[in-house]
Amino acid sequence: MNLMPAFRTHKNRLCISLILCLAMLVTPFVSAAEMRPTEKIRVKFSEAVEKSIVRTATALDKTVRKLAEALDKTDNLTVKIHSSFYDSRIRRYFVSFSGDATFQGRLPWRLDNDSYFITTDSEVSIDLHVSDIKQSRTGTKFAYECSAVVSLDRLAYEMLKKIPHLAASGAMSPVFDLFTEFLSKLNIGILSKAISETFRSFSAVAFTRLVNDMIKASGQNKGLANIFREAMQDGSILTFLALQIVRCASVSLVSVAGASLGATVGSIIAPGVGSVIGGYMGSQILTVAAKIVVYQLTAKMPLKRNIRRMIVAHQILVKNPGDDVARSSYQDAQNKIEKNIGSELGNEKFSLFELFLKETDKMSASERQAMVPVLKIMQTLLLNKVVNDGDWYYARKYHVLRQHVESWGLQSQIVFTVEPPANR
Repeated sequence: MNLMPAFRTHKNRLCISLILCLAMLVTPFVSAAEMRPTEKIRVKFSEAVEKSIVRTATALDKTVRKLAEALDKTDNLTVKIHSSFYDSRIRRYFVSFSGDATFQGRLPWRLDNDSYFITTDSEVSIDLHVSDIKQSRTGTKFAYECSAVVSLDRLAYEMLKKIPHLAASGAMSPVFDLFTEFLSKLNIGILSKAISETFRSFSAVAFTRLVNDMIKASGQNKGLANIFREAMQDGSILTFLALQIVRCASVSLVSVAGASLGATVGSIIAPGVGSVIGGYMGSQILTVAAKIVVYQLTAKMPLKRNIRRMIVAHQILVKNPGDDVARSSYQDAQNKIEKNIGSELGNEKFSLFELFLKETDKMSASERQAMVPVLKIMQTLLLNKVVNDGDWYYARKYHVLRQHVESWGLQSQIVFTVEPPANR
């Protein structure tokens, strides 16, 4: 199975061509079933399973840091990790990083803006800001900031459903053990070299040439040759990356076995266990790609998207207050929410105000802490209308806000000292 279909929209294609390889730093082998973190009930695992998750998180952190270090040594990518940790309360792994990149290949689409925000919400949630895009004869240079969250328990559930021998056992510990083994065996050298080479040479012509080279190298291995021929119909940057991984491995392809391109890549970069998870990754990454959304920063971003950005950034800042990437993301999302809700309130509209309260009500107590600054701003905006204009309709919304704040136990942080005027 090919790793990614060609993107259908112009805006998605031009941006993804620049940043999908960066996303590989944190999402090379993950599933993508839809999941709203704030609406999931935490399932109680046995002590043995919890220990297995911790081992997986530790292996994931080592892999991410090793890959970042390897990429930072290349001549066209820099990577600096600001925070990386596992939160056992919610079984999620967090990482934030930033850097610069030079794309020296050839893009089939014209860039029409100098910054974009790329996001996806699944088992691996990514918020990626690409900025300072500059094109020259030597390539396209840009800066990036990224925050990512891996929901390890949800990831394991999906693996349990999709990998036959794991599904047959029905046990969670073997799932995490398999993933841990895969991460431990991952060949970082091959992966980092392939990512760097993809940034250096990706183009339509280079893609065709690489596929033909791989078909020739496969010799009498007709199964593998057919997989490469299928890849020819794709032409995406992730498939090019997969082929680069095969090429950079410098192994004889005559005896390489794989039911799909994903399984082939997995078996090469993590011998033994790799073909199992690699095949699973190959089938699931299509969904990851389909869920990626690209925004120009000049456009209004949906309220729910900015709420999620605030939650993720706040969770990182609790662990590491000095994380500049998380702080920038948090402040940007907060500003956008306040601006959009403030604009509506000023025009006697309350849909975003009500949606914000609804979404905040779904959150856990720790997640609501991220919303306190916005709640305070909303309180101030409504209070100004109440005190200055004596507007009873705004007073009703002020009272609704107060009821929610008290039900959430936040009244010590958001103090209501003014009573709204009575309904006239």
